[in-house]
Amino acid sequence: MLGTKQRTLWGKLRSIFSRIRIVLLLSYFIIIFICIALLGSISFYISYRSMSEKAESSSIQIVRQIEKNMDNDFQNKRNLLLAPYFNQEYIDGINAYARMDVQAKFQFKQKLGDLFLKSFNITPIPGFIRFQIYYSNGELLNASDNLKQWTAEEVRQSNWFRQTVARDGRVYFSGPPANSPADNDKPAFSSSILIRDFANPDYFMIVRAEYRAELFRMIGQNDSLSAESQLLILDEDNKQIFTSRESLLDTSKSDLLERIKADDGTFWYGKQKDVLVTYIRSEYSNWKVVLMMPKNEIFGPLNQIKTTTILTAIIALVVTFFISVLFGQRITNPILDLYKTISRVKRGDFSIRVQITRNDEIGRIAMNFNDMQDELQNLIESKYIYQIKLQQVELAMLYSQINPHFLYNTLDSIKAMADYYEVEKIGEMSQSLADMFRYNIKNKTEIVTLREELEQIDAYMRIQGIRFEDKVTYEVEVEASLYDHPLLKMTLQPLVENAVFHGVEPKRGHSIIRLNARRDGEALVLTVSDNGVGMTEERLTELRSKVSAPIYTEDVPMSSVEGGIGIRNVYARYAIRLGNQFECKLESKQGVGTSVTLIISSWNL
Repeated sequence: MLGTKQRTLWGKLRSIFSRIRIVLLLSYFIIIFICIALLGSISFYISYRSMSEKAESSSIQIVRQIEKNMDNDFQNKRNLLLAPYFNQEYIDGINAYARMDVQAKFQFKQKLGDLFLKSFNITPIPGFIRFQIYYSNGELLNASDNLKQWTAEEVRQSNWFRQTVARDGRVYFSGPPANSPADNDKPAFSSSILIRDFANPDYFMIVRAEYRAELFRMIGQNDSLSAESQLLILDEDNKQIFTSRESLLDTSKSDLLERIKADDGTFWYGKQKDVLVTYIRSEYSNWKVVLMMPKNEIFGPLNQIKTTTILTAIIALVVTFFISVLFGQRITNPILDLYKTISRVKRGDFSIRVQITRNDEIGRIAMNFNDMQDELQNLIESKYIYQIKLQQVELAMLYSQINPHFLYNTLDSIKAMADYYEVEKIGEMSQSLADMFRYNIKNKTEIVTLREELEQIDAYMRIQGIRFEDKVTYEVEVEASLYDHPLLKMTLQPLVENAVFHGVEPKRGHSIIRLNARRDGEALVLTVSDNGVGMTEERLTELRSKVSAPIYTEDVPMSSVEGGIGIRNVYARYAIRLGNQFECKLESKQGVGTSVTLIISSWNL
């Protein structure tokens, strides 16, 4: 029940979508949709690529500018730490500090403190917290405040102290120490440098200055970073020094830090590749500037393109609907009128004509249809009626001919007399001929079985066997499953008769006629062959042409004397019923023999 409903629904849908108006409407929709989709996709792709390239280029320029500004600031901070080199007194004091008495040491410390206080206070330095001066043994010589964070031993063992000593006069920038104070003056980074007499490497002092993160905040503001972007500063060990915000990415993830180990680079990061990461390493401080920009901020304008494309598509589809309705009616209404007229002609009203109101192709079709109607009506009134009368006359003439029942009854009487006088061969021929006539009269329909056709051939060959005595042998090879296969009546006899009269009879000596029936896939293959005189290539080509000539050809000159008329009749009957599901093949070679093969691919006769 459900299957029937589905088939009914499917049939209704097919009926609806087979209408020209619906096809035109859908065609317009599909064309407009494809055009808009292609245009929108191409525009979106080009815009996406262009904006992506511009965003990457812009982010590279920004991080380079930030790196340049940071290096300039770091160089200025370095210059502040070099103040003792401008007065030899301080260098001498460093060399002699270990041998000074307490008062001399106190005075030297005061001079150092005054020197750096003056250096750091001449020009206000944003984010400056404190400076500290340590001697080579870790002793604190002076500081800008009273904070004392470490002992001399802790200073000597600290990483920043050892790194500064290792750089031997080059400034070292580091992040905040682990035990820095937890207050508003917590340093974000520090700079330190070793100062000594280059002729005496044993004695030196280290000046260390600590700063808050104002520098990096000011850099971000000066370079017009958006509110959604994130600035990240990493030291030379890829440890975070500063981040402008915490919400964009978890910068502690190892996979992110692993991808920014090179000197510079740009890549998309995140599960959805939704963050553009650009970084560069400072050659001066060996720190990295990392800029992270969210994808939605970069490609926000693309949403406008997407919205515009969708609105354009909707408007185009609405306009297309009205245009298709208007044009569809102009095209389909005349076609519907023509269809209604043809339907009336189909019901037998040959007087109706199509009203011609236009001069385009549809109007010309209507004009030709009216001309065809006029011609058809003339044919009906003249030739068709004449042909009916002629067939009636021919039918009456056939009824006036000898009744076949009388003929085979007479043959039965001859058979009885032959049996009475013991003339066996006359009786056998009479019986066979009577069987043949009875076969033609008995089967009222055109369709018989292969078995019935073979019985007819057996009767025919018995007559020819008596006629030619031992000159001809008849052999049959049929697959058992094919005996009930349907055939047209009188399929095999014309083929066997041609083999007898045109192959066997002209030949001297013994001949063999073979009939073979086999199955090839779904097709039935019938072959009648003989080893008679055969024919030349020219004659075979001519015969093939005559047999396969179009059915409607009226003047095919093919007499029984020339041979092939029986084959032609068989071919014509099957070709009319089966079309291209029937095939006839002729093969012959002079002095070898001839074979005729019928290939019947359909059982639906």
